[in-house]
Amino acid sequence: MNSTAKTPSQLADELRGAAQDAADSTRNYAKNAVDATGQKVRQLRGEVEPTVEQIASRVQQAVQRGLEAASKTTSRAQERFGEAATVTTRYIADQPVRSVLIAAAAGAAITALIVLASRRSSDDY
Repeated sequence: MNSTAKTPSQLADELRGAAQDAADSTRNYAKNAVDATGQKVRQLRGEVEPTVEQIASRVQQAVQRGLEAASKTTSRAQERFGEAATVTTRYIADQPVRSVLIAAAAGAAITALIVLASRRSSDDY
């Protein structure tokens, strides 16, 4: 027999060793890929969290500004309604007959509109 020829047992051992080396290499590659992915996820999370916090802060500021604007608008509207009530009260006190006639005319106009609207709705059926 030739001294360079390997026995089936030796070939099997070499094949087993090569398979083990391949498995170890694959395992190391997978571990490195998982580690790199985890690191990238941590990096992205670190980048995204401040952005989300900034957006939440901006939304909160916008809501606060909206509430302040609504409050100012409400105050102005209350002032204007108060002024209108004062002017109306003064007009009624200064012109009582004319005020009653205007109120009667407005009531008649509203009644006429209601009657017309109710006739149209009953005609539709």
